[in-house]
Amino acid sequence: MYMKFIFVVIDVLAIVTLYLTYKASKRITKSYGWWLGTTLFVGVIAIFTNILLALSVSPQFADVAFCLYFSAIDWVLYFLVGFCLDYTEHRRALDILKYPAAVIIGLDTLSILLNPVFGHAFTVYSITDSSGVVFYQTGFLLPYYIHLAIDYISVAVAFFFIIFRIVRSYSFYRVKYVIILSVLLLVVLLNVAYMMFSLPLDASVIFYAIAGTLIYFSIQTFVPQSLMTSSIGRVVDDMNEGLILFDIQDNCIYANAFARKRFDIDPDNFDLTCEPLAGIIRSLNKKGLSSGKETYCRADGDEKSHYIMRYNLLNDTKNRRIGSYFLIEDNTEQVHYLDEISAARDAANEASSAKSTFLAHMSHEIRTPLNSVIGMNEMILRTTDDPALREYAENIKISGETLLGLISDILDFSKIEARKVDVVLSGYAPHDLLRDMLIHFEQMADAKDLYIRTTCDEEIPSMLSCDRRLLAQIMTNIISNAVKYTKEGGISINMSGKTSADDTYDLTVSVSDTGLGIAKDDIPYLFDAFKRVNEKENASIQGTGLGLAITHELVTLLGGTIDVVSEVGKGSTFTVVIPQKIVDAKSSGPFVKHVPTTKDEYRESFRAPDAHILVVDDSSMNLKVVKALLRKTQIAIDTADGGMQAVELCRENKYDLIFLDHRMPDPDGIATFHMIRSGGMNTGVPVIMLTANVVSGAEEEYIRIGFAGYLSKPIRGRDLEDTVRQYLPAEKII
Repeated sequence: MYMKFIFVVIDVLAIVTLYLTYKASKRITKSYGWWLGTTLFVGVIAIFTNILLALSVSPQFADVAFCLYFSAIDWVLYFLVGFCLDYTEHRRALDILKYPAAVIIGLDTLSILLNPVFGHAFTVYSITDSSGVVFYQTGFLLPYYIHLAIDYISVAVAFFFIIFRIVRSYSFYRVKYVIILSVLLLVVLLNVAYMMFSLPLDASVIFYAIAGTLIYFSIQTFVPQSLMTSSIGRVVDDMNEGLILFDIQDNCIYANAFARKRFDIDPDNFDLTCEPLAGIIRSLNKKGLSSGKETYCRADGDEKSHYIMRYNLLNDTKNRRIGSYFLIEDNTEQVHYLDEISAARDAANEASSAKSTFLAHMSHEIRTPLNSVIGMNEMILRTTDDPALREYAENIKISGETLLGLISDILDFSKIEARKVDVVLSGYAPHDLLRDMLIHFEQMADAKDLYIRTTCDEEIPSMLSCDRRLLAQIMTNIISNAVKYTKEGGISINMSGKTSADDTYDLTVSVSDTGLGIAKDDIPYLFDAFKRVNEKENASIQGTGLGLAITHELVTLLGGTIDVVSEVGKGSTFTVVIPQKIVDAKSSGPFVKHVPTTKDEYRESFRAPDAHILVVDDSSMNLKVVKALLRKTQIAIDTADGGMQAVELCRENKYDLIFLDHRMPDPDGIATFHMIRSGGMNTGVPVIMLTANVVSGAEEEYIRIGFAGYLSKPIRGRDLEDTVRQYLPAEKII
């Protein structure tokens, strides 16, 4: 009796276990989750019927219990086989077999359930053990063997498909199929044992709970972990990085394929005392580090391989050391790439240096003669009272200033590219600017028999604030292009604008011509540096193609916009809009094309008859200009046309100030400066660099060398006087 009680208790526990596993199986979202869940549910029914067998009190009751039990086993095997096919990815076979198999199992179940009526499948008889407890068992007839054949054929089908999948799958996927095969084999063996040994109670059904639980945890935990472990090993071996693991005794326990191949590592004979790892650790220890990264270079014949090696300690969850590891990254390509970048940077620096040298030479060669032109013209303005001559000289002055601005920015185009153009805001009269443009271009237009017409809004404020030089260059470039590309007709210049918020006035300058015009497809390329549109048609027109590129950059720098409307054969219109602050809101009134010139009598800003200065320049004309510009200051001026003559004069005379030209025949200005500073009577005298070099960074470089100041050519009289006054001893200035 105790045996039956224990059997029932175990069956109840098996039911609870199967039910809990069934509930947990709902979390398996794949398609085979349904098959597994149904198998477990039917397994619960099978165990319940097994309890009925144990509690049977008559042959009739036992007959019904056996019918229910054998039928439940039929469907347990049906759903278990379905799960096996689905889990081993034989879904096509499952779709083909599931309906015919369900019909066969259904007929077999019907046959078993009719046994209490016909007694055709099995008979029920009782046995009594030594303690007097009655057990019921079955005697098998032919239909029952058909029932068994159906069950074992089902199991054989499952075996076939599982074994087929094991043979055809990759090695690290086989574990999940082997587990299912083992569980299925366990169920069959227990069932066979029950029949072979004619056991009083079928204990094999109890193992359905164990089998179901094993299947569930295999799917959810064991198989994923096994696959992950196997996959990680394969992935780590396929990595393009090295990994070496060490235990707490610093013995190598793993090295992936990359590490083994690159460093000839045999894990069985490798530890942290082997190179290159030992050298990396020593290098880290010298820096006071127990872990970190170091670079390593390995020579393989003529080839060099570069690596970044990272050494780290491995700790458990309680921060106790359990080992260490090395990560090795091949950065050979990166090193070569950086070397190429470095070489390209050096080449770019050399090209930039060559460009700067070229610009400095060009600046010197162009600005030096221009210095004589502007300087001598200033002397004419200072000395003549003839109105016509003064008008000519004023025109020369305006043209010279415009030319100087153009040369400065064209020769220093790199400054514009680098956005290093200094914007100097100052008040100016828009009408005066427009008048200067007319004076500058009237002669050029007359030479081509072109007209220049101007219209100007009378309501334009009389004074605006902008960088007048940059604004003049913008207008000069646009008007110059209009004159160059117009053969007949002329140019119309319109100046207008409107007031916006915060005392800002949007000045609009529009330049229209009746020239060649620009094709629609060429307009997007107008502002590209060194790019000329219609190259073949415009081959006879002089120019570098820089003008509009500079114009676009300068307009952008001043916060404005430039637009182009053009039609081939009919001309073009360039419109520039530049926002500016209003200095004087009073209207300018009607535009006057020509204003009579009045003599602006020059007066020296100071006199210094006791001062003594030295001017050094290899151009005799430049020496004459400086002496002429300073004549009325009564300063005593010595001149030298070369560096050696200047050094001799400095040994013989004590000067208050020295002007020193940069680009002279050997020695140049800088070498001469160092010789003057090395000894003599003028080691502490301020030396001003007098140069035509105005490229970006030149002034800063001269100051760094030790020059007191910097004065660019062409020299303006007022700038020259201001510089002299700044550096002369105060007691010598009257």
